[in-house]
Amino acid sequence: MKLKQTMQNAPLGIPLTLASVGTVVSLLAGKKLHAGFGIAWMLLSLWHGLQHRKKMQRDVGKLTELSIGRTVFNTGETISPWARLLDSLQVLSFVEGRVRLRSPWFVNNERLKKQMEEYIASFTGITRAEINVLTGSLLIEYQPDKLRSKPRLAALENHLAKAVQSA
Repeated sequence: MKLKQTMQNAPLGIPLTLASVGTVVSLLAGKKLHAGFGIAWMLLSLWHGLQHRKKMQRDVGKLTELSIGRTVFNTGETISPWARLLDSLQVLSFVEGRVRLRSPWFVNNERLKKQMEEYIASFTGITRAEINVLTGSLLIEYQPDKLRSKPRLAALENHLAKAVQSA
């Protein structure tokens, strides 16, 4: 047990740096020395990766969320990030001129908050778009007459109204 804790907590910054510098410097010193530093660097990197595997798994998950598109299992269909975001939205409330949605994608995601608020605010008739990153909720206030002048936005409003009625 003590060995496992030592392996998990060993500081690897200095050994990794020395191994990487040694690998580069040993390019001029000979193949055996260069190979030795390269192997040391590889082993230390693997050890470091094992120490931080949980964080790396979370990071890979974040990269997957940000990918251009993801193929749906066994269908061959590709889903864009926008489609996945829209699928994640839950309609909390709807009153003409005001809608509140929630998505787990918004929780603690300042980057997406800024992008979404700017994007939604760019539509005709939108007077306010605000995301609360603590709760993951999105508040959209709009001018119904202006919004309905765009057929797709009018259809979206109808869809949201129906979603609230069926809930």
